[in-house]
Amino acid sequence: MRQKLSPRENRKAWLYAALIVLGMVLCIALAWYVSAQEWGREAVYLPPANEAVLEKAQTLDTIVIDAVFDPESKQLTATQVMTLRNPSGQVLDSVVLRSYSGAYLSEDTSPAATDELFAACYGERFSTGGLILDCVQVNGETVRHSWNEDKTVLTLPVQWSAERTLTLQLAYHVNIPDCGSRFGVKDGIYALGNVFPTLALWDDGWRTEGYCAIGDPFLSACANWTVRLTVPKGYQLAATGYAEPALLADSAVYTLQAPAVRDFALVISDRFTSASAMADDVLVTAYAADKKAAQRMVKYARQAIACYEAHYGSYVYPTFTLAEVAFPYGGMEYPQMVMIGSSAIAATDDTLEVLVAHETAHQWWYAMVGSDSYYEPWQDESLCEYALMDYIGDVYSASARENAVFQRIETALRITIPRGVTPGSPIDYFQDLTEYTQVVYRRGAALWMALENLLGKDALDAALTQYQEAFRFGHATREDLTLLLSQAAGRDLAPLMTDYLDTYITN
Repeated sequence: MRQKLSPRENRKAWLYAALIVLGMVLCIALAWYVSAQEWGREAVYLPPANEAVLEKAQTLDTIVIDAVFDPESKQLTATQVMTLRNPSGQVLDSVVLRSYSGAYLSEDTSPAATDELFAACYGERFSTGGLILDCVQVNGETVRHSWNEDKTVLTLPVQWSAERTLTLQLAYHVNIPDCGSRFGVKDGIYALGNVFPTLALWDDGWRTEGYCAIGDPFLSACANWTVRLTVPKGYQLAATGYAEPALLADSAVYTLQAPAVRDFALVISDRFTSASAMADDVLVTAYAADKKAAQRMVKYARQAIACYEAHYGSYVYPTFTLAEVAFPYGGMEYPQMVMIGSSAIAATDDTLEVLVAHETAHQWWYAMVGSDSYYEPWQDESLCEYALMDYIGDVYSASARENAVFQRIETALRITIPRGVTPGSPIDYFQDLTEYTQVVYRRGAALWMALENLLGKDALDAALTQYQEAFRFGHATREDLTLLLSQAAGRDLAPLMTDYLDTYITN
């Protein structure tokens, strides 16, 4: 017969049990902390998703990916399940996906193999890489498929009614080339931009433009992404979204949730250190080979987020990540993350700060508000250049802003471009990155300076906030933006915009 404990003995028993539980919790926390330090990570607080994001997510397609990264074979192996709504509102006879990494399979189609970029990206010889599709099923049935010539457009012949939801299951592996680009590995840093297949954008037909070497030819609608990635021990992951890894004996598993984003990118390296800090309610994390560089990126990104929220409205995502990549570009934007070039990090002037400020602005003008980055690249790039002026003014002074406007925008208007390209030209009109930057970024930003003079700074900021809120998670056309600005000005601004965007400047 069990003896009944006295009240005092009961209290002691409960106290001992509580101490045991508390000790177990502390041990688990300590073990996690030690493991995190071993992997070079810092304990961070992950903010909850914004209500606007969660509300929009209920109406979007879903993409779920399970992937394994193997640095020995330089390969990513993945299965991907896509649940898709018909975007056209009509009966379709095919489903079209974009798989941009396929362009890197051939030297003839690789955007990094141009005369301007080859040596910086590949060095002395070309390295092939790209997505190889192993199997594709639609609603559980294997279907045949076809690629276009440069392996960036995947067509599945499927009868798709307007109301029908399709489930696509893809199995594939991605060979990662030795290439310093947004896709490839260099200096131990694996950049995996635009690797995962996305549904082609529907715009009175599937958008299937080529992979240009200049600009950002990527068009896709927002979707809800879940990516589970396994990496070997010692490797850290920078990505769209953020997740602490589940640490195993010789590997780690990251499970990332990114609702209402229009793409998903990864950067992986065993050279990374990281730094994190909050920008109000946004977790900002930077990854770089040098700890101080990561800290500097975090500092500039926090300043930029505060500036742009004050001028253009809230950043709606809970995280923002920056990652060093060994490529010849300054930076590359993706939803909730940007890639920052190693050369910018190594610069001793203000190159890194200016670059981080510009790329952070893309979270407003591209990530939240989509536009046609192929035919209207000015619509996000010139706005990011204009946002940079606000950053300089807010962080430094009004006179510093005036100097930056003169040096970056007014000076660009004085440069003679020998060919008839204008800020409103499509990306395939430009012959090199310098020309593209001078014309689209800087001459394009002259439009926003003219609008600031016309409307006043406060009114223009209010109009841009309205633009961000009205077209968040969608795609705004040039006509959409022109109408919104005209309403703010109380006059038709189409002639002014034509003058700045479509008129060839001669000096």
